[in-house]
Amino acid sequence: MGTLAWLSLALAIVCAYPAWRFARRAWRFRARPTVIAVIATQVAALVALLLLAALTPRPDLGGLGWFAVGLAASLFPLALGHAVQSTRLRAVAVALAAIAGLLTAGIAVIAVAPAFSTVTVAGKRVPVTASTLVDGYQLAVHIPPTASGFSSRDAHLFVPPGWIRNPSSTRPVVIMMMGQPGNPTLGATLDALHSLGEERLDDAPFVLVVDQLGAVDKNPPCSNTSAGQLETFLTEDVPDWVRAELPVSGDRDDWAVAGFSHGGECAAYLGAKHPDLWANVIDISGPDKPGEYRSDRTRAKYYGGSEAEYEKYWPAKVMAASDYTDHPMRGIFVAGAADPHFRQQVEDTATAAENAGWKVTYWAVPGEGHSGPTLTKGLATAYNQLIPLWLKTGAITSGDRFLCQPDQPNRSCGVTQVAAVAGTVAIADLSTLAVFLGAQLLLFFTRRRIPATEVDSAT
Repeated sequence: MGTLAWLSLALAIVCAYPAWRFARRAWRFRARPTVIAVIATQVAALVALLLLAALTPRPDLGGLGWFAVGLAASLFPLALGHAVQSTRLRAVAVALAAIAGLLTAGIAVIAVAPAFSTVTVAGKRVPVTASTLVDGYQLAVHIPPTASGFSSRDAHLFVPPGWIRNPSSTRPVVIMMMGQPGNPTLGATLDALHSLGEERLDDAPFVLVVDQLGAVDKNPPCSNTSAGQLETFLTEDVPDWVRAELPVSGDRDDWAVAGFSHGGECAAYLGAKHPDLWANVIDISGPDKPGEYRSDRTRAKYYGGSEAEYEKYWPAKVMAASDYTDHPMRGIFVAGAADPHFRQQVEDTATAAENAGWKVTYWAVPGEGHSGPTLTKGLATAYNQLIPLWLKTGAITSGDRFLCQPDQPNRSCGVTQVAAVAGTVAIADLSTLAVFLGAQLLLFFTRRRIPATEVDSAT
């Protein structure tokens, strides 16, 4: 049971005695002051609920909490009415009313607090509009190179619409890298997610496209070299920023590293070398080694001309030398079927991953080469695999709002929830009042009935 449930139970216990006293007074036709107090307080509570639905930023996030408030609106007036009417043990009645009032206030604060929340990510406010609730939101963020000193361009973050609708939840995260030359943009990610339909887009993870190049014309290896401490940036600075700034799951199963071309090789290497950080790797058209198109130059410039040193950073070599028993890995490898250069390299890396015990998916995109369509279709394939897994494990919550349609605006949704609470309370009150009045009427005529012996003696 959560805090709200415990407070509601405590309120029910505190109000049990006032409810019993109300029943006894009703039996004796002495409950009018309590009835007036109950009706007046409940009307005031329902008016307050409607005002909250009209004035709070996110009334739709109240959800079931509104019903806890409705319960309090039914119980607290009994304690208040008991305090108003009591003459015997008045101090006890006042104390019970005070305790009930405090519990009611606690329930109201906890239940209504989500309705006052604003959606913020990385210290920036996310607008909640009809558009962002359907398409999500994009923003540029700067990742400080605290540990690495690596100079990167701004990263770009995709905030999924399902999380905007339910910002109290956490989501998985995908750290994505584009190719060289290239920019850390979200275009391919959004194209891939939109191609899967609104449901997948709604259930998408946070996607952070980071810059592993430093500039459009640079081509550093994904390790710590004279070109910069890139591996430290990607395995320390970026994850530390994500944990500090994004509402993401801390489970490695809910983290993925992804990339295209240069970024794909980086993703395969980082996943193989740092399985403690992420359990999922997406390698699309990635080379099998750093700077493979001029491997002799790369070896000489960054690894002191040592072949052994150079091979330490080949994804397949790292996989072969590593034990993944304690850190199971999933690898999704994609290349264009018509790519004469990178297809074989991706296949070789996928085979190395499978030999190392990874759970591997490999797909050659028919008719495509080293191109944008291969990237978009590869990402779509990856997300189509990962999102259902994350839904199954509970890493992605549905974000469904209680009693509301998926596309219903937040204000309308909140009013629907509050109206349901008000209607439930009103029905319960009217039903109780009908029973009360019926019982009173029955008692009235029963007590007014004149015994036959009295009639005979009178005549």
